Amino acid sequence: MKIAFWSNANEKCGVTSNLAAISVASVIRFPYTVITMENRLCQNNLGQAYLGTSNVKMQHAVGTNYYDGGGMEGLLRRIYRGDYQTNIIPQYRKEIIPKHLYYIPQTRVIHSEIFDYELNHDIHTLLQLIDENSEICFIDTACRNNLSSKNILDEADLIVVNLCQNAMLLEDFFLNYSSLIPKAVFLVGNYTAHSNISSKRIAMKYDIPYDNITVIPSNEMYRNAFLTGNVVEFISRNYICDKDNPNYHFIHAVRRAAHMIIKRAEHFHNYQNKEISRCGI
Repeated sequence: MKIAFWSNANEKCGVTSNLAAISVASVIRFPYTVITMENRLCQNNLGQAYLGTSNVKMQHAVGTNYYDGGGMEGLLRRIYRGDYQTNIIPQYRKEIIPKHLYYIPQTRVIHSEIFDYELNHDIHTLLQLIDENSEICFIDTACRNNLSSKNILDEADLIVVNLCQNAMLLEDFFLNYSSLIPKAVFLVGNYTAHSNISSKRIAMKYDIPYDNITVIPSNEMYRNAFLTGNVVEFISRNYICDKDNPNYHFIHAVRRAAHMIIKRAEHFHNYQNKEISRCGI
């Protein structure tokens, strides 16, 4: 199953931090093997969230020559050359939670525009290889000006549309990106209950079923964990925290979001498989 995390305003809606938290909660709750990746090169990426800055720097030292490099860039080069087998993915993924959560890191040894071009060129083969080596792929998908984003959104079984409590950005999404809605669930990131743009009002105004929208509250302690590479430890330590824990509402929201996303992805994936079987494809 391919699950794309996307927004029409990535940074404002916390797409990467939401994906990081939900990926950890998902493998705690469900017995799936999950691979995470980005379709762009960026500083505040999933590798930093999972592994911390020092570990990311160590990854950058691997294969300073792009053609012999590790991580996503090296994997793309192998695919581009046709020099790969079905079981190539384990050579390029980084284990985050043993036997359950993996990340294909960025070595960041090439220019972002070259990376974007080559990822787009090989995206279908890459996603097929990931499908054959995992049960779920979470993709942090760039909002604009990335060649591969449209292909990823087209191929995704489910699109997690990350919204925020901003009237202009909400109008922009529902006016310009309504084609994504049929296979989308909605996640309101950096959520604050003090805003007059509540998730309930968003659902009512834009005709979203209540079971298709949820929130991730703003949480300063999680934000610090995200920036310092402690997402796995933070989510794991607080996953079953009591109601008097200051992180309870945040963790409860992450758990609910993970459950909603996985169940909806299963539904869409099974439906698509039935349609393929019915059509004899």
